[in-house]
Amino acid sequence: MNSNGYEARCQKRLEEWHAPISDWYCIDVIDIEEEASDTDLFTCELCGCSRVRFVHVMEHDDYFEDVRVGCICAGIMEGDVLAAKERERLMKNRAKRKRNFPKRKWKETPYGTYILMHKGSWIKMVHSKFNDQHYGVSYNGKIVWKYQGRPITSFLAAVYAAFDLVDPVERIMRP
Repeated sequence: MNSNGYEARCQKRLEEWHAPISDWYCIDVIDIEEEASDTDLFTCELCGCSRVRFVHVMEHDDYFEDVRVGCICAGIMEGDVLAAKERERLMKNRAKRKRNFPKRKWKETPYGTYILMHKGSWIKMVHSKFNDQHYGVSYNGKIVWKYQGRPITSFLAAVYAAFDLVDPVERIMRP
């Protein structure tokens, strides 16, 4: 990216923090609308932009803490704005898939298990043996009993837990 005023401001802020200017890398991208119950967006820790939906969590081996920033600041920090924009594009596409996932038709088996075929593998949703109000979701050998840190207590929460199993954010983070 060519040096410009925006890039200079970001670098100046890093200098003020006594943080490295380059060679940062992204360890996670968080969709604020998915994580928060209200619709407030995030404020970039580097430039102060208050309209960040997809937060890029940046890390550097020579700095003591993560920095949470928007797309362009992430690109400046890692020296590759196109890579940051691609992560953001992939997250936007994932958000659309997640919005549509609950519309899929689950089939109930005679045993009370719900199943759904996804990309050649079955997703299974079962009630807990110990608490009929709790669900577990399994896919490709993984099983979860919690969604967003809480027990899965509704069909819809189980559907979203299933989505996170079949379409994890970690897949976007792979180089």
